[in-house]
Amino acid sequence: MTLKVVRTSLCLLVLTSSLVLTACSSETSEAEGNKGDSVAKQTQATRVVEHARGKTEVPINPQRVVALDNIALDSMLALGVTPVAALYNENTEKFPVHLRDRLQGKDVKRLSPTRASIEAITNLNPDLVIGGKNVERVYDLLSRVAPTILVGESGTSDWKEKLKLSAEALGKPEAAEKLLQDYRDHLAKLRAQLGKKADKLEVSVIRVFPQGIRLYQKDSFVGQILEDAGLSCPPAQNEDRLWTKISKERLDAADGDVIFVWTLGNESESALKKLRSDPLLSQLSAVQEGRVYEVPGYWIGRGPIAANAVIDDLFKYLVKEKNGKSEE
Repeated sequence: MTLKVVRTSLCLLVLTSSLVLTACSSETSEAEGNKGDSVAKQTQATRVVEHARGKTEVPINPQRVVALDNIALDSMLALGVTPVAALYNENTEKFPVHLRDRLQGKDVKRLSPTRASIEAITNLNPDLVIGGKNVERVYDLLSRVAPTILVGESGTSDWKEKLKLSAEALGKPEAAEKLLQDYRDHLAKLRAQLGKKADKLEVSVIRVFPQGIRLYQKDSFVGQILEDAGLSCPPAQNEDRLWTKISKERLDAADGDVIFVWTLGNESESALKKLRSDPLLSQLSAVQEGRVYEVPGYWIGRGPIAANAVIDDLFKYLVKEKNGKSEE
């Protein structure tokens, strides 16, 4: 496969819903502009991977991988691969909280999710790029830099398939199967300790915004984990979709035996603080029972590391609570 990135005196600006990729430089020779080819050309052996945009020929053993989605980053790190670059969270200006320890001391370039430079990616000489739905519209542009695999929309219930696809692209399918078995074993221990309580427990997962409240549904990342754990959700969250947004006046739809709530950014945290003082909140049974817990962003996460972190929290809040050791 011949990969070409031709730089011109024009600036190319491509907009997506969550990602802006730009390529802009003064006119140079084509040879100088083809830095992205060097690593790929050195890797002679390739294989074909089928993904959301068709079939792509990728190196058998990629060495310089760019992660343009958090599910790709989570999956890569779980598979033992450190990318040369990855997106960071613009609210915190850091990598996802549950991945920071694994990236500590690693030379991973941080890329902005709203202004990631094609030129910067090209200069990294990647031999593989893995992204999600956020880069669909710039797929052709990225493919000129390096073989590019799209894993689809993030935060959905099919995160296991996205892990397998990332593993296939990285040449580590057996490692992915091992990770999924570890996940199932982790869940089995949780179910064993919860016992019959799991059959009766309704778990609500919500996110608070200044403009309203989001209820996470069965087709979400966390919805799938709860189902795998044998836990049910309230009727208002028992739909085959990602999430539903409600107004404060419909707060009763967020109730359950337990409510897990997360926020992101100062505005959302302020909104949660305001909600806590609202009389409507005090009417919820989970609030009256003292079973509302704030959790980190990995609850609406992406891959196997986030999934196991969620299970750890379920142990923390549900199993300890069952044994009379509630955190509150």
